[in-house]
Amino acid sequence: MLKAEVIKKGMVVIAVFGTLLLLVGWRYGTFQTTEYDSYSRKAGTELRSVLTVSDQAPGTLDKLVVKWQGNWTSYGDDPAAMAARIADQLNIPAVSKAEENGHTVYRSVGSSGELKIRLNVMEQLAGQWYTVVQLESSNAGREQLIRRHELCAEQLAAVGVQAVWNTSIQHSLHSNEPVDQLMKLTETRLAGSLSMKAKERYTDATTVAVSYEAPKLPLAVQSGEHQVHMQMAVHEDEEHQDTRITIGFPLITIEY
Repeated sequence: MLKAEVIKKGMVVIAVFGTLLLLVGWRYGTFQTTEYDSYSRKAGTELRSVLTVSDQAPGTLDKLVVKWQGNWTSYGDDPAAMAARIADQLNIPAVSKAEENGHTVYRSVGSSGELKIRLNVMEQLAGQWYTVVQLESSNAGREQLIRRHELCAEQLAAVGVQAVWNTSIQHSLHSNEPVDQLMKLTETRLAGSLSMKAKERYTDATTVAVSYEAPKLPLAVQSGEHQVHMQMAVHEDEEHQDTRITIGFPLITIEY
């Protein structure tokens, strides 16, 4: 079940950067071919397919976030060189080195137009590193983000990172409708092109959050006895007097 104390903070049940996502069988995320071009095209096609679903939601697309994350084993190779190669291929600034909690981290943050990119390569154990690339844009940078997403698929596989990806899309709108009614409206719109079944639900005065089985979607994560392919939340922001509809494939990994 969704944990209420976590949902109230606008976060997903499963940790954003946790390796748990790798352990529970994130379908289609693992690298399965040495043909990098094919893998890149597949990643782009799958991202476009879930964006087509999310486009049915009411409101204006304000935020699109894609996160790639996965393990890398050095086998004697230089992690600084690996991180530098990724940064160079993604056309972001050279990585900087830092020490955090006794572990080495290589980090770079860059932007291009509407697109923001963050790279973190974090030491876990001797020879074991965890890599995270986050792409973020508004709707104006959508195509630019998709192209960089495809490049991530290619480059992370090329350097040996066993990476998976997820995406979260956020729409905003001004509405006098209560959040439960907006959730029903959004579900109805999405159900016009997608077979989906609600499996977990959390509700309070300002938020409704639901997880769904939708087998035709390309990403999935195991949750108890069933799989989750999509997670959706409708949240009323009383401070800013607007409503946010956030959809995650397969989970929401940003605040809503």
